[in-house]
Amino acid sequence: MYKVIKKEELQNPSQYAWFNTFSNPCFGLDVKMDVTKVLEYSKRTKTKFFINVLYLVVKGLNSVDEMRMRQVGEEIRLYDVINPTFTVMTEQGFFENAGFKMIDDYKGFYAKCLEVLEETKTEEKIKDGYNDSAAYDDYYITCLPWLSVESITHPLCDNNKESSSCPRVCWDKFREENGKIVFLLNITASHCFVDGRRICTAFQNIQDNFNRPENLLK
Repeated sequence: MYKVIKKEELQNPSQYAWFNTFSNPCFGLDVKMDVTKVLEYSKRTKTKFFINVLYLVVKGLNSVDEMRMRQVGEEIRLYDVINPTFTVMTEQGFFENAGFKMIDDYKGFYAKCLEVLEETKTEEKIKDGYNDSAAYDDYYITCLPWLSVESITHPLCDNNKESSSCPRVCWDKFREENGKIVFLLNITASHCFVDGRRICTAFQNIQDNFNRPENLLK
């Protein structure tokens, strides 16, 4: 579900008007995140770290209105909830996009994500479509579990307002630094809707989720 927002109803209509003239209005930040408690929880409960991180990231993103805004045709839409889509490496060694409708309940989310992961891993041919949701009510999420990096960029379409309005998310291989387990998290979003304060709020809310997995992963 979504509601259509008029341009003049945006918090900063001039920001939208200016960046909407750009062929690529996106910007991104790379932030080192403390995932110590998430990894400890995952090991103790024998649950998958990837699924736990995915759940906590999507909840953090969905807590910021501007991360749920999309440009679809001439409409500015504010969705009630945005869904996770993510890349999966199959047993054949190629990558496939997968996803499902967001489930706020952790147990339901975990079960559905595990089902989708296992089903996608066994696919033997690549699908014809690639991120072809007509609603654009997704986050485009991936990770690099093989390598620790200093920065991350995403391929972005020029002159495609629908695609550019969908935030891209990536994290790298976790590692120990100064007694903590960290990874680099990148969020890339359209400046038409997301300004510096909003993207910082998203990172802060995600880190807050990482700090309390015992409360959220139940």
